[in-house]
Amino acid sequence: MRQLSTSEIAEKFNEYSSTIEYANFNDVKTKLTQLINFLKSQDISNRILQRIEEDFSDLKIKLNSENISHSRRDSRTIIESLFTPDLQGAFGYFSILDKFKVERKSTPHYIELSREWYDRGDDYYEYQEIFNANFFKPFSELFNWYLVESKTESSLDYFSEESRQEVKEQLSELKEMLVKQGYGQQIIFDEIDELRQLTERVNKKNWFELIKGKFIDLALGGVISTETAKMIIEVLTGSETPLLK
Repeated sequence: MRQLSTSEIAEKFNEYSSTIEYANFNDVKTKLTQLINFLKSQDISNRILQRIEEDFSDLKIKLNSENISHSRRDSRTIIESLFTPDLQGAFGYFSILDKFKVERKSTPHYIELSREWYDRGDDYYEYQEIFNANFFKPFSELFNWYLVESKTESSLDYFSEESRQEVKEQLSELKEMLVKQGYGQQIIFDEIDELRQLTERVNKKNWFELIKGKFIDLALGGVISTETAKMIIEVLTGSETPLLK
């Protein structure tokens, strides 16, 4: 499968999540394994999974199989430490990931987390209901937060919907400024429009590199002045470029 844009991943993720949540318990093992494989195969979603591991590293360490015995006391202590929905979501993801890594999976493979952690449920249907409430849905909500509202903290991060909106506003303001300065050429507007579209597909580092390449080329080609190119690059990236003297 090709690498999808942020909006395409959001659509796929929500479609697959709904299918898993309302699936017969016999199908959860296959469908959830397929979802994790999909998320890991896509650069944008795989980076989000990495960010969850980085942002909740303390919880991940606590959940390491070498650090817990899965006694009732250990499980209760960890569950009681999940003070926020985000922590519950990270807990859900790490628990699901541990199950995902096991090669041989039985029918109740994922939903048996309900029994292992919460010691609740009398049959597979109840296991699945508890699993959805305490593991899968919190993870889905956390993943969607990274897609929609998160900020780009690292150059490896991809733009969330909120971050893309901020960039779009910034590019619109830049376009207006260039028009006022007499740079109304269509070629400049085309480059700005392409930068807007690329926030759906490239990470922050690559986006910054594309900005530098585009406006350095425009300056070298005489389409805009060197001073204007330097100003644009600094406005959009927050740093000067040594390539323009």
